Amino acid sequence: MNRIYFIALIALMGLAACSTTEKKSSFKLTLGVDNFEGKQVKVQKRVDDSWVGVDSVKVEAGVAHLTGAVSEPEMMFVVFEGMRGSIPFFAEPAEITIKAAINKLEDSEINGSVAHERYAAFMDKFQTYDEQMYQHYKSYSAAEEAANEEAKLAAEAAYEQTEKDKKQFLVDYLRTNNKDLVSHYILFSNSYQFELEELESLVINFDPAISSSYLTELHKRVQVLKRVVVGMPYVDFEMKDVNDSLVKLSDKIGSKLLLVDFWASWCSPCRAENPNIVAIYKDFHSKGFDVFGVSLDNNREKWLQAIADDKLSWTHVSDLKRWGNAAGKLYGVQSIPHSLLLDANGVIIAKDLRGEELRNKVAEVLK
Repeated sequence: MNRIYFIALIALMGLAACSTTEKKSSFKLTLGVDNFEGKQVKVQKRVDDSWVGVDSVKVEAGVAHLTGAVSEPEMMFVVFEGMRGSIPFFAEPAEITIKAAINKLEDSEINGSVAHERYAAFMDKFQTYDEQMYQHYKSYSAAEEAANEEAKLAAEAAYEQTEKDKKQFLVDYLRTNNKDLVSHYILFSNSYQFELEELESLVINFDPAISSSYLTELHKRVQVLKRVVVGMPYVDFEMKDVNDSLVKLSDKIGSKLLLVDFWASWCSPCRAENPNIVAIYKDFHSKGFDVFGVSLDNNREKWLQAIADDKLSWTHVSDLKRWGNAAGKLYGVQSIPHSLLLDANGVIIAKDLRGEELRNKVAEVLK
């Protein structure tokens, strides 16, 4: 009997469909759920950048029976008509049961999937770090409200240390459990936390005799990141701007410094960083600094409103595909804000500089 946990959807982006030449088997899922009579439930999974339905039925007498094809243990999701949230579970050729807690989906109970048991055991420990970090965050907020600078610094240090401990636990787990397909998924869903060298070392450490679609995608991600490390030339792309005109990144190459800024209207850290970029743009644009904004929005109106609200007066493009953004995939973007600083020749000279670090770098180059 296992508790299940929600994971960030940015971690599921880019998973490719299984080859039609693979041998298929089926899972059978019996879902028990109270207070949901006559409503629809469905199982779905992520393929590339889209949700794909696997099966759907209506609940009858508190039960729903669902089935689907699987060629290997694969993360899927039970979703409920008219409700937010979902129940993630590892589907595999087996008879799986889920007892859904409709008012608190994270407390649902899953049995019958051996892969999910291993995943849940990992998450039981992994989640404790999030709980600790939340407590440190509350302590920081309380100290800030009380204007207690010493307590603020202590809470901030505790938060950062717990964050490091969490990542180390993840690394240790992956290195120890390198013969398990579940580990492939765990790294796949957390790959955004790692720089290229560390990610590649973890991928190479997996037993080559154990394959999965998750591992295939990890190898692809390593290759993408190798093309966009500091010192490499930019990779060109074309996308529509706010006037629906096609603009190429290469059209902007030639500025002494060009910041390629991946952001979105719905991204709070992005919006918090925008005033810093605006200030730097104001101070250094006349000296050769420019910005090329790439939005991961999927709502045109919200995208345009954010540009206006934040007074972002540079070129903006988007294909309105959220995490499916073509430029984001080209540059291996898995979290935002994300940025690249290009010199006049289009060579990447820095990545993910923010605030004073960005200002200092711009000032250094344009002095």
